Amino acid sequence: MFATSLRRLSPLLLLLSLAACHHTEHRAALAPTERLLEKQLADGDLPAATDSFRRLQQGPVQPAPNLEGYQRRLAEAWLQRGQKALERGDMKAAATALGNARALMPQAPALTDGLDGRLKNDEPAAETP
Repeated sequence: MFATSLRRLSPLLLLLSLAACHHTEHRAALAPTERLLEKQLADGDLPAATDSFRRLQQGPVQPAPNLEGYQRRLAEAWLQRGQKALERGDMKAAATALGNARALMPQAPALTDGLDGRLKNDEPAAETP
């Protein structure tokens, strides 16, 4: 009876072992991209960090487990860059940074109310004829 049970369970055990190996390989493949993204965020290289984030999003099997945290950190970094550009009076850089942040987190209140409102208020008023 034990031998029969073992024979019936062996295919299941084999499948579980293969699944565990595949998951480990997937995590190992993501690790360098995650480390690179961390470095790019720390260095302030937001365009490269955005590219790395997109690669993590389009992972081979499933996205990285902490993808949402990276998304939020990257959007916040773009938002800070936009605020600094606005303080310098660089409206084009501020709008670009806001667009990048909004692309990452379109529903974030700081992106729909905060910097966007300041950009609109700081735009020169159109002269009426």
